Amino acid sequence: MATEDRFKQAVIATLARRSANQCANPDCGALTSGPSENPHDSVNLGEAAHIYGANPGSARYEPTMTSVDRSSITNAIWLCGNCHKLIDDDPAKYPSGLLFEWQRAHEQFIAEKVGKTSALIRKKFEDRHLEEFGRLSYLSERLILEKGDLWEYRLTAEVLRFEMEPVQHRWNALKRNLYTLPGTRVTKEDFFPWIGLKLKEIRNISHSFVEISNNEFAIAWGAPGVPGKDTAIVATARLYSEMCQSALKWEESIRFAFLDRIFEELQNLLIGTAGRIIDEAAKLPAFFAETLGKNPVKGRFELILALNLSEGWGDEVNAALERIRIQLSE
Repeated sequence: MATEDRFKQAVIATLARRSANQCANPDCGALTSGPSENPHDSVNLGEAAHIYGANPGSARYEPTMTSVDRSSITNAIWLCGNCHKLIDDDPAKYPSGLLFEWQRAHEQFIAEKVGKTSALIRKKFEDRHLEEFGRLSYLSERLILEKGDLWEYRLTAEVLRFEMEPVQHRWNALKRNLYTLPGTRVTKEDFFPWIGLKLKEIRNISHSFVEISNNEFAIAWGAPGVPGKDTAIVATARLYSEMCQSALKWEESIRFAFLDRIFEELQNLLIGTAGRIIDEAAKLPAFFAETLGKNPVKGRFELILALNLSEGWGDEVNAALERIRIQLSE
């Protein structure tokens, strides 16, 4: 296990206390600490278990997670040694979502024992607050509710990972020609209105990419020293993902358009244009994973995203359009 992905002793101690030294498996609930034979000592049978595995090959390992998230208490559940082995030996039966539910239900159970009224009020608030977001990953929910160190950036990384994963998967499949869609027939009469619309759409997508990347995330995170707003962070990350979805739909509309032969040169030049935006956008969650994995995280970090096309691409497009005009006028 990578050292940076291990739970620190402070995390383990806090997790044990939050769980009241009791196994969080609802079918177990065993006490994990008690007296030893030495009257001045105690015995501990509890373990801080990773929900998402700590290293490649381990149960429920998620490669896109940051090291800081893997080693955080938000990725931990307190179990007895037997249950820890049980969940890691059969990750299909004990997926990460189930373990997050165990963890939350167990802490709620303990909180009600410690202070029933305040725990019920807190639970009501948390449920109402999470309703504002709709569907989130389990880790995103914990980050929103617990708001630990660097939570604004960790939440951004996790929501981006969760929201963008399906788009990236489909874009990679499209590049490999793994699926097809019903095509759209574009006649000679419809071509120029159609291509004008396509060029306007790609400009709008590019504009959204630049604005969200450069400005909207910074607004959601808040000024230095001012807490960010979780609803704004989630909304901005989803806008970013929706921008990628629009880029994918644009790519599909170009690739699955049936054009006359004289338009094929231009069609081939356009293929991949919006896909470059998806590829660049995917660098943002990867950047967070690398940056938040540094120990400690400090200093100024910069990521440059560029929508560079091949040299001379614009001239080639204009030349292709001119050749099309000449052929249509003959």
